[in-house]
Formats: sequence, C-alpha cells, structure tokens
Amino acid sequence: MQITSSSQLRGVFPALFTPLKNDDPNCLYNSIDYEKAKTMIDDLIAVGVHGFVPMGTTGQSATVSHVQHMDFMKFVLDYVDDRVPIIAGAGSNSTRETIEIITETLKITDNVPMLCVTGYYNTPPQEGIYAHFKALSSETGAKLILYNVPGRTASYIHPNTIIRLAEDKNIIGLKQSVEFKIGEKYYDDTKSIIEQTKGLDFTLLSGEDGSFIDMLELGGTGLISATGNIPEAAKIFVNLYNSFQKGEKDACDKLQDEARDYVEAIFCRKNPIPLGTFFNSPLYLPLVSVKDTERGEEAEQRILKLIKEKAQSLLKYAD
Repeated sequence: MQITSSSQLRGVFPALFTPLKNDDPNCLYNSIDYEKAKTMIDDLIAVGVHGFVPMGTTGQSATVSHVQHMDFMKFVLDYVDDRVPIIAGAGSNSTRETIEIITETLKITDNVPMLCVTGYYNTPPQEGIYAHFKALSSETGAKLILYNVPGRTASYIHPNTIIRLAEDKNIIGLKQSVEFKIGEKYYDDTKSIIEQTKGLDFTLLSGEDGSFIDMLELGGTGLISATGNIPEAAKIFVNLYNSFQKGEKDACDKLQDEARDYVEAIFCRKNPIPLGTFFNSPLYLPLVSVKDTERGEEAEQRILKLIKEKAQSLLKYAD
C-alpha cells in the first residue's frame, strides 16, 4: 500500500522494534532475529494496526549497522507485502548520511515516505533545520515526515520553521513527540501548526503515546507508537482511533486510560524500560537490559506482572 499524501497518514503505526539474537554476549555484533520479527509483525497486523515504521529510533536505528538498517528495511517491506503501509525510518544527525539512507531505501521501493529526525548532538539553529529538510527534499524527491523530539535531540523545530517546510510538496507530515497540556507551550505550538497548515498536503501524528487523544482532538490524524509494539496496547490505540472517528468521546477517554499502564511501563521518566526487555531481546550497547541496571529485579518483576496480567501475547517471547 503506497502512501503518497498526508491523507493516508491516518491511524496507528507501531515504531517497529528490531529484535536481536543472543549471539554476542558483548552486545556489539548481535544478528537480527528475523523469525521473531515475523511473529511481532503478524501479531500487530492481527489487532488492526494501520501500518509500521521500521528503522525508526525505537528500532535501534542509531546503533544497528548500515547494512543491517537496509537489510531489515527490505525484510519488513517484503514480509508485510502490502498488507499495511510502511513509513521508513531514515533519520541521522548528518544531512549527507540521511540523503544516503533515503537514496538506498528508494532503490528498494519508491512507495514509502521517510521519517527523518531532527539533528541531534549538533543542535542546529532553525535555519539549519530548515536547510536540512529542504536538502532532503531537493536531493531525493522522497515524501518526508518531519520528526520533532526535543527530549531526545535537544533540538526543537519551532512552529514557524515547520509551517515554512510544510509548503514543500514533498513534506507531508510531522511526528510531534512533545508532552503538552492545555495552556502549555507545546500544546499551543502544536495547535498553531495544525491551524496554519490547513489547506496544505500536511498532517500531524502524535509521537507521545500518552497524548494520542489530545492530538486527535487538536486535529492530528494518527500515532507513531513505541508502546504499540505490544499487541494488547496496539489494540487499545486502534480502538481509540476508531472510537474517535465515530465521535465516541467517553470511549476514547476510557481507552486512553486503559493504555496508561503500558505507556508508563515503557516511558516512565524515572524508570524507563527498554522495549527489548518485553521481547526477550538484547539491546546494542550503550543500552542494556533492565536486569543489568540499578533497578534490576524490581523492574523485571514489574514487567512480568504487566505481561501476566495484561499482555499475555508476550509470553511466547519468554524462552
């Protein structure tokens, strides 16, 4: 299924985790566990997700090798086989490297838009951010989705920069990964972007699982979700999206509440838990399994409790 415009960026897109094999105890050269990835994909399609984002930041894109990045992208495209649309993760803090990733992805398929994170570590100024995305557009001709995640990049794309970029015919959306509440800056910025890009081929997707309903109410059209790798959580988000389309506000609020345990388990700011822990998968260094952190046994028990009580589909990954 091809995405060529913002009107197709609707629904729930899990930011697909990249599972690894336990074949390097040093967690430097583990190979990708493609069989486990097949099971993950099938389980998520079965609960009704609207698409996938492989090789986003949740997919360990910052730490897989370049060859693994491209191999996993090709695998996902082949295995999904048009059952649902794909958005390709293609981000880097180097404009040149991002162009190279996009160009190689286009050799595999020209049917997917590219999700591109803002520069990290270099913390570019607004004009640098603008020039970065304009270069991606002009050099590749690919459909692009901006990814604004200041909590991870220390680089915030200001509304005026986003509105300027939205005028580019190749830039069709924004993954807005900010926490906002009514009256706060991020909320007001997001509302302003939505209002000022009406009439353009451009839409907003939430990158904050705990704020999905808020984004929909503002006028956003979907969710790119890390928590959505867990089938039970993905089903809640799919039901929330469907309920919103029917105008069932009370049901939406209830479903957002139901998702809270999953979201807090993964995104609790004091005790974040890597997704690999849920799928019995190693993580490339410098990330480590939760059992190797200062939280150790307590955190493991918390995960097991959540799986046994609410996410029993993950029991298959225990061995």
